[in-house]
Amino acid sequence: MKTELLFTEFECDEKGSSPDIYELNIISGGCRLYGYLLSPDKRIPGPYPAVIMSHGFPGYTTNNDLELALMRTGCVVIHINHRGAWGSEGNYLFTNLRDDLVAVAKWAHNPATAQRYGIDTDNIFLVGHSMGGQTVLNAAKELPFVRGVAALAAYDIEAALGNGLEKELFLMIETEGQCLKMNSASEVFENALNNRYELSVLNGCERLAGHAVLLVEASLDTVAPADIMMKPLARTLESLSARVEYSSIVSGHSFAGQRMKLAKAVGEWIEKTINT
Repeated sequence: MKTELLFTEFECDEKGSSPDIYELNIISGGCRLYGYLLSPDKRIPGPYPAVIMSHGFPGYTTNNDLELALMRTGCVVIHINHRGAWGSEGNYLFTNLRDDLVAVAKWAHNPATAQRYGIDTDNIFLVGHSMGGQTVLNAAKELPFVRGVAALAAYDIEAALGNGLEKELFLMIETEGQCLKMNSASEVFENALNNRYELSVLNGCERLAGHAVLLVEASLDTVAPADIMMKPLARTLESLSARVEYSSIVSGHSFAGQRMKLAKAVGEWIEKTINT
């Protein structure tokens, strides 16, 4: 992995060395999850670290720029749309998110998949933004083979409900969630209410202690305020002597205007974790 290539591209050649993209569909809960895999330039020697991305709610901000930056450094990057999102089968429910990501991670860790795409199964990372941050943290608790997990401006449903943000959560589901496949906004909201403790990033967080953890806050974030959604997790992980790194970027929730700084923070953390 070469983080000096985050914002530098090789000249295209005719020898089949250049990066490539592969369409994917992976089964989770009996449904097909659609997405793609970015394969790095073969002039960077493999096997390659793999980064599995989890999009937020509903996924308008896909983090393609971050994915492409990590691909340039020599990572295989896997982007999958969760059940009920952006063409993937099934209905969207918060309780499906963790299971979807666990299924994708196990697919990437499979020896046949690793051989086909040149994945280094000792260096698989989960990276998620917003609701995807909650998802990668919860999925990592179920995946001991994952090397590290990075949560970017992570949303925590239990923290939202416990701090009087029920109305904001419902309105987010009702308005932004119209692009998702769901029976109703009320059903998705009830799914959050009925499973709030299971979905909490603090629930079972001792199982994160075996992973390297990166938490990146957006200091001007009003959607997922770090004081109630990320800093409590950081303090708890520190008390468990976990390998946690906490970073702050001056920006709003989407990191708009600070995307290169975000890519640098994530890329350098992955490189450091691999070399540790």
